[in-house]
Amino acid sequence: MSESIIGRRGRAAALAAGVAALALVVAACGGGSSSGSPGSAAPSAGAQPAAEDVITPVTAQNVSCPSGTPGEGKPPVRFGSKNFSEQFVLGELYTQALKSRGYDVSYQSNIGGSEVIDRAFQAGQIDAYAEYLGEIESSIAGKPVGSSPEDTYNTVKQFEAQERQATIFKQTPFEDTDVIIVKSDFAQQNGLTSVADLAKVGDAGSGITLAAQPPFETRQNGLVGMKNDYGLTGITFIGVDPGLVYQVLDQGQANAADAFSTDGQLATGNYTTLDDPKHIFGYQYVAPVVKQSVADAQGPEFSQTLDCVSSLLTTKVMQALNQEVQLNGGDPAEVAKAFLTQNQVLS
Repeated sequence: MSESIIGRRGRAAALAAGVAALALVVAACGGGSSSGSPGSAAPSAGAQPAAEDVITPVTAQNVSCPSGTPGEGKPPVRFGSKNFSEQFVLGELYTQALKSRGYDVSYQSNIGGSEVIDRAFQAGQIDAYAEYLGEIESSIAGKPVGSSPEDTYNTVKQFEAQERQATIFKQTPFEDTDVIIVKSDFAQQNGLTSVADLAKVGDAGSGITLAAQPPFETRQNGLVGMKNDYGLTGITFIGVDPGLVYQVLDQGQANAADAFSTDGQLATGNYTTLDDPKHIFGYQYVAPVVKQSVADAQGPEFSQTLDCVSSLLTTKVMQALNQEVQLNGGDPAEVAKAFLTQNQVLS
């Protein structure tokens, strides 16, 4: 049964009120210089980095949004997103901001995991998407985990330029890493505080059944790293859709799961996040990945608009936006619109 107009309006009002509080913890996207940490401004979107260049990432903050509609008359752009709720929100945030500046943007959500969306990007099915840089580094480029966020940014920037004829823009202040979670009572019963502690549950973790999206099984920043770096060779793996890992854990089909550090469910206290002292899951700040030819054709205001959105996305903000979608049933498009409006990206 469809929701009534009154119901939709009531829902929109409640959503606006809920998201309004976030405006108090982020700067409005309307001025100021880039003051990202660490380092200074990243190279412009049009620059092709030489292999020897030292590329310093910027955590985008206080980045000005261009005014007017600089995108009018520019070629169309196809923006994609991966296959879980945070990605749906990110896709809506970036595409709605671009459309508000006159860019002709079509949006394709729910494409698939990192490997799948990278193939779509290579095949020319999409021109841009938002990705976690550590995923590109390990899962796509096949590189070892960087020693720092700067190292990861540098590796990914060069890989995308050389192998995908693409660029990445400024990264967000938040990172969303994979985290291994267990029910809090299970953690207490077994004395679990870190990934290494899973070995306590049977020989080399043989008493652990881990639920995660299928690609996790073959990733170095996944089950392969858990085996190689933590010696957890006895874990039983079950592949599930990333949106179902909490359900599988709650129903007892698994006693551990791969989740994301900004998931709204982690604020409930029902789950314990296990520390990753070996940092096998990498540095997972988010940045838009854009075909270089597309970035060049769209002009500087295109990257400025995306950087403006990225500048607002702190860990606190993303946890709140995810909670609104994951726990409160909010529509990603409505959640994104309310947030962008509150922060003066949309009028």
